[in-house]
Order: sequence, then C-alpha cells, then structure tokens
Amino acid sequence: IDNPDDELGRLTAVVNEMLARLESSFEQMRRFTADVSHELRTPLTAMRSVGEVGLRERHDEAAYRATIGSMLEEVDRLSFLVDRLLALSRAESGLVKPAVEPVDLGALADDVVAHLGVLAEEKRQTLTVERECDGRGTGDRVVLRQALINLVDNAIKYTPEGGHIRVRIGDSSDGPTIDVIDTGPGVSPEAATHIFNRFNRGGRSRADEGAGLGLSIAKWAVEVSGGRLTLESVSSGGSRFRIALPAARI
Repeated sequence: IDNPDDELGRLTAVVNEMLARLESSFEQMRRFTADVSHELRTPLTAMRSVGEVGLRERHDEAAYRATIGSMLEEVDRLSFLVDRLLALSRAESGLVKPAVEPVDLGALADDVVAHLGVLAEEKRQTLTVERECDGRGTGDRVVLRQALINLVDNAIKYTPEGGHIRVRIGDSSDGPTIDVIDTGPGVSPEAATHIFNRFNRGGRSRADEGAGLGLSIAKWAVEVSGGRLTLESVSSGGSRFRIALPAARI
C-alpha cells in the first residue's frame, strides 16, 4: 500500500494486526496443549514404569506396598494437576461468580497458616502471621483463601529447609495488603516478567516440581475480587508476593 493513511491502508493495517493477534493466540494454545500433555504424561509414565517393575520381578510384601505407595503418589500428583486445570478453565469461562463481601484478612491468614503449617514443619520452616493493622478488605473469601493457599504453598516448596515464611497483614496506598515473604532463592528479573503465566515455575533453583499453575490461579483469584497481585524482590534475599485489595467500608 503506497499511502498507509488512506482508507484502504488503514483497513490493511487493522487486518494485519488482527492476523498477528490470532497467530499469537494460536501459538499460545499450541504451547498450552504441549505443556498440558507433558505434565499429564510425566505421572502416567512414572506409574507405568513402577507397575511394570512390580509385575516383572517377584518381591516381598513390603516391596509391593512401596510400589503401590509410589503409584498412589503419582495418582495424587495427576489429580492435583487436573484440579488446577479445571479451576483455571472455570475461571476463564466466567463460570465462577465471585461474592463481594468484607474479609477479615488476619483471620484468613490464620486459617491458611493453620492449614499448611504441617508442610512447613516437615521442612523445619517457621511459618508465622504478622499483623501491622486490622486488615479488613473486600472480596470473595473463598477464592481469596485459595489464592493465599497457593502463595504460601509456593513459598514452602521453594524455601530451603530451616527457612522463614511470613504472612504479613498491612496497609498501603492501594488498600489493605497481605504479603507472603520467604527466604527462598528469589526470582530473577527476567523470570519475574512471566511468573504468573501458566506452567511457569519461576526460574528459581528448585528441586521440587509443581504443575506451575498455582500462581496463575492466585492471580485470577485476587483480580476477580477487585485486587492486585504483584511480586517484589526482597533486598535480603527471597521474594514477596503482595495481595492488595479494596478496603472494606466500615
């Protein structure tokens, strides 16, 4: 097109932009399908391998019990992944209608810490709640609880044994906040740009593997409640994930 400013030139530019966006969407879909296939194949392959070994060789009762235990662990991992995928699917389809209600952030933090405390104890980590204010926000308590569970679970997984994890209730110019602060390896600036993408594991040095869906779901859960979820590096090492919510009306 010789003259991009005439009507035909502008139309061509619009069509080209639309085609580029479609191509990007299809590429994202292809990557998502490949990632899902990989994540599902891993536990299935492990179950098949363990089962084949159990059938191929004769073992005593203890060995068979260990084999069955390994297979059940992979079943749990597969169920966990499917549950996360279903949660994302419902979120993106709009099937989940959030409530708008006052939420006591301190009580919410206490609930989540009590729920996940045993996981921190297994790694000899300290998991505490700190209150800088009353912390009353607005949102859907159920989905916010899931967001906070995902953030704290993420911190437990990737913080070394003996590390510290703090869930801090505070206030900011954006409204009441919940910070999840860990002493893990932190996240590089490059990895931070896509930390909330599906199947992303943060670019940290992590021995544990997860489906890479927890932070994506957490981001949706916070945003559907009218809040914001951000990641900040901690000067002393580690990471801080911050949930900022609208303040509850008194």
